[in-house]
Amino acid sequence: MKKTMTTVAALLCVAGLAACSSETADPQVAAGDCTPAHTFSTIEAGKLIVASPEFPPFSSLVEGADEGIDTEIAKEIAKLECLTVELQDVAYSAAVPAVQSGRADMAVGCYYRTKERSEIVNLSDAIYLDGMGIVSKDGVTSIPEIIKMNVGSVDGYLWNDDMQKLMDGKMKIYPSNVEMWADLEAGRIDVGFDSVAVSQDKAKGTDFKVTVADPDDRVAASVKAAQIGLPLTKDNAELLAAVNADIKTLQDNGTIKAIFEKYGVDTSLTEVGDNYLIGE
Repeated sequence: MKKTMTTVAALLCVAGLAACSSETADPQVAAGDCTPAHTFSTIEAGKLIVASPEFPPFSSLVEGADEGIDTEIAKEIAKLECLTVELQDVAYSAAVPAVQSGRADMAVGCYYRTKERSEIVNLSDAIYLDGMGIVSKDGVTSIPEIIKMNVGSVDGYLWNDDMQKLMDGKMKIYPSNVEMWADLEAGRIDVGFDSVAVSQDKAKGTDFKVTVADPDDRVAASVKAAQIGLPLTKDNAELLAAVNADIKTLQDNGTIKAIFEKYGVDTSLTEVGDNYLIGE
């Protein structure tokens, strides 16, 4: 879904597309000895154009090299299909609109599979879950215990409304996790809520612990986490079918789990179960 060191824009779609930041060629394509796993069209023949915001650990430009969980998954899909990946550097809020308007074949960056979003773009099958992560010094996991503390969360998350009801509106909502982490480090809040993967990435090198909330029927997101998929162009059913088949291949051969291990993110998040859309 969805957030970065900017605002949590997982459920929002605005703005335009920035210029291309990088291009990654598959040597097999250049050599002409690659056989695509499926047949479909893309915006530009031989290329997979991917809208890629700065949102670690899902998509990021680090020392000139594009990396991240979603970015690597997109590159693995491109390899299976003998395509060159062209990554478009965009703001988070501009990624889905780039796909919707036909300027990109795909977007990366942890996007919720929602009924509302499925009406404007195709959404791939679920790749991983966006768990309800808890950041604290003592590793607390119990929501009944947490609601007695000073708590913060980042704007846009599914659990915010339920938690605010439990806390009588006393949970502080931050525009981004930058501000939330500043208050955590200063001791102004005891607990912060964020995506598990984002929290684990942000907590590296600190003494903060990242846990997953215990299921609590009063907070729906703690019981049923959001599934994450890849936004794809709406009118390209063949691309959707190919990407879904490639995702299954990457799940079955352990590639997706290995990517999560590489980035130090809980691999249990890759156990997605049956597909569902939020809001159905």
